Amino acid sequence: MKVFSAILVIVGTVIGSGFMSGKEIVVFFSRFGVFSFPCIVLAFFLFWLLFNFFLKNGEKADEKLKKSKFSNIINFLICTILSSAMIAGCTQLLSGLSDIIKYTVLCAILLYCFFIIKKGLGSLEKANFVLVPIMVIVLLIGLGFAEHSSSGQLFRSSYFSSWGLFYCFLYVLLNTSNSCIVLAKLGKGLSEKQKARVSFLSALALFVILFLANLVLLQNKDVFSQDMPLLSLFDRPWSFVMQAVILLGCVTTLFSLVFASSGSVRGLCRNNFFVGATSVILPLAISVGGFGNIVSLLYPLTSILAVFLLCDLFWIPFFKRAYAKIHSARKDTK
Repeated sequence: MKVFSAILVIVGTVIGSGFMSGKEIVVFFSRFGVFSFPCIVLAFFLFWLLFNFFLKNGEKADEKLKKSKFSNIINFLICTILSSAMIAGCTQLLSGLSDIIKYTVLCAILLYCFFIIKKGLGSLEKANFVLVPIMVIVLLIGLGFAEHSSSGQLFRSSYFSSWGLFYCFLYVLLNTSNSCIVLAKLGKGLSEKQKARVSFLSALALFVILFLANLVLLQNKDVFSQDMPLLSLFDRPWSFVMQAVILLGCVTTLFSLVFASSGSVRGLCRNNFFVGATSVILPLAISVGGFGNIVSLLYPLTSILAVFLLCDLFWIPFFKRAYAKIHSARKDTK
């Protein structure tokens, strides 16, 4: 049960509104045409490697985070940008409903964010245990009902292929940066075998969903410019179902981001009101910029910030420990 629960938390963290709507997939993969498929395979191995690395080194990273203001600030910026996209996605998906229903649902989502800030990882795991399986199953079924263009041919991009590799690395960095804090917490309660299973199965689940969604998008290049490309491929009643699924994707990722963001804010300031306001209210204000603009313009920037976060929390300490061991071994041989 621990393994299954951890997988759901990781998957729920990664597949937010950008992923579920297809916009994130278009920006980082589909626009490179059929070359995006080997990039997705590469993304699978990178996810597997990094998830395993983060779970195994999570306890040390968690200790480092408590002492590093730099990491807390960078993580807060990443989570704030991504949270604003999730909230903007929720607002856009609910725009067709009456104002009373729309604002009631938004308030309920934001209130649960505050609940997660107060209660911690346990409340996040419970939410993902219910929401993520529903979301993934319905999405996979829905992809089979998506409309395809009349040509039925896969899009072949004129972009130089090396840019596809570059964006593949950016994509993995983006999605591991927003989950690395959560992974650090999850790793404390898992054995080494469980960590290995969780990392592989989480990466495999993301690969399957990403591969199938990309396949559908490549057959419909005319929807690339849409704010929510996958959603535009469905007619009623499936469009309503997919709206609900994308909304779940926004919500599950938002919960994980708020959990990670609140931990970083608490590392900078212990005032509970300030923690709640900056982790929830600030992303709400930024979300006014619009879902499509945030994903297209700010997501690649967030990937760059992710490099600094991952270096400070994981890679630099890892190489320092490795160097210390080599240096110690050399001394012993002398």
